[in-house]
Amino acid sequence: MTPDSPSVPPEKQAQQVLETTDTCTLATASADGRPEAATVRFVADDALDVYITTESMYQKYRNMSENPRVALVVDGDANLQLKGAATEVHGEAVDPIERRYVEKYGHSEYLTNEASVFFEIATDWARLLVDGRYPPTFEMVLGDGDADPHGTV
Repeated sequence: MTPDSPSVPPEKQAQQVLETTDTCTLATASADGRPEAATVRFVADDALDVYITTESMYQKYRNMSENPRVALVVDGDANLQLKGAATEVHGEAVDPIERRYVEKYGHSEYLTNEASVFFEIATDWARLLVDGRYPPTFEMVLGDGDADPHGTV
């Protein structure tokens, strides 16, 4: 499946990218705006919300705790850009996320390490890159705003 498949709606293409890609780039920023990007494993749900695990000593943990606005790039069969708000997940709400992780990646020390935590990224904006040649073209999947900042779509 490619992002320019006319018979597949952008929402389905986005879901396919999330299901078939193992890692994404997570961009966070501290409260005072210092950026950080990291490659992370993730799982997602049907609403395009993304779940990641990290350890509490990492910069991304501190950043998401101070400043919940994040961006992700999932670059698989297609390029999917997401933005949303990160919230740490606690208690029984962790169980279904952990099950998804095990289904996708198998068992991991991250899941048993007491310093590891899960974050939910509630996606409020998503777009697919249709053609990366200049000027790039995009299809909006979720949220408001121009799909193409160059005005060519």
